[in-house]
Amino acid sequence: MKAVIFSRVSSQNDRQNTERQVADLMGYAKVNNIDVVQVFEEKISGAKKNAERAVLQNCIDFVKSEKIDIILVSEMSRASRSVWELLELIKMFKDMRINVFFQKENLKIFEDGKENPLLPIYVSALGMVAQVERENIQFRLNS
Repeated sequence: MKAVIFSRVSSQNDRQNTERQVADLMGYAKVNNIDVVQVFEEKISGAKKNAERAVLQNCIDFVKSEKIDIILVSEMSRASRSVWELLELIKMFKDMRINVFFQKENLKIFEDGKENPLLPIYVSALGMVAQVERENIQFRLNS
């Protein structure tokens, strides 16, 4: 199985990095005999629209062109902190039959080749939590 890792941090400075996310996902891939062929590391706010995120767009183009089977993501909030952008992203990958694994939540779009019927519920609930968390962080930073 061919995979890519997608990681993201919000900070544009050295305060945050994606090393832990990548290391954890590499460990998961090794244990599950998944061949990681590319790592995409993004430093941008997860509240940005998907279309404004160059690294995310490069990842999408790569998985399409290289026939990637699965995208490994450390947690849903790393894909997006906007519930609508997250749902849009997951639907796009579902329609393309590209699986996405969210490690923290232990969720995939497809399990044993079948669509996870509970995923939309989990994504909506957990995505909303990530969005509210981002709004709280923003409030505290502005305060």
